[in-house]
Amino acid sequence: MYSKPFFIEKPVWNNAFSFDKRDNKKLFVTSLIDWNLSDLVIWENIVFEDFDFDFKLVSYAGLKNFVRFNYKWKEIIIFDNHNHAIYFWCDAYSRGIIWKNSNLIHIDEHSDMRDPEIYPENLDNLKEIFDYTNFTLNVWNYIIPAQKFWLLRDIYQIRSEANIEDFSFENLDKAVSNILNIDVDFFSPGLDYMNYDNKIAFVKKSIEKADFITIATSPFFIDQELAIKVIKEILG
Repeated sequence: MYSKPFFIEKPVWNNAFSFDKRDNKKLFVTSLIDWNLSDLVIWENIVFEDFDFDFKLVSYAGLKNFVRFNYKWKEIIIFDNHNHAIYFWCDAYSRGIIWKNSNLIHIDEHSDMRDPEIYPENLDNLKEIFDYTNFTLNVWNYIIPAQKFWLLRDIYQIRSEANIEDFSFENLDKAVSNILNIDVDFFSPGLDYMNYDNKIAFVKKSIEKADFITIATSPFFIDQELAIKVIKEILG
């Protein structure tokens, strides 16, 4: 899966947002490569388009490629729109990297916990989950399906300084496995009231505890050059 790029041309997935009001009727999904951080490059194809908070239609390019690599003996996958995370969790589960009833440490400006209303039969068929990820889900609703089928047990939402201060890493030591799920919009200018160094330090410590790591660059919510800069600082 994700072996070659393709376009979403129907009003599904993230392409459903304001579909009838947009002249552009397709969004790009790129391929996954195994390499390193140097491959994090912004591409010309539009991966998210919708009206912003000022009711202006805006288009956002995403990554040239999704990137998978090992960092301190841990597998990290970086992609643009955040709903891709559930496919990569299921793939990691199929390869024995994580287990059912995993903890999820979700570092994000948003909860991403909306109900998708439509669910797959299970999470074991990767082709089905690939289609579900790319033709049904969106950036707001990909976590609940993983919890419904027991891939996730405890979900720790890190969205504020209070969440960071109150978090106990001892909870992670008791889990069968830990997934770290980062949305780089946690470092967007709108959240500059939070101490930047504290956020970086928390992410780095979370990486130490994680068994598997997914990172979204979230084109709609943060400038992509800034997102890549943050990722390189986190993993530098």
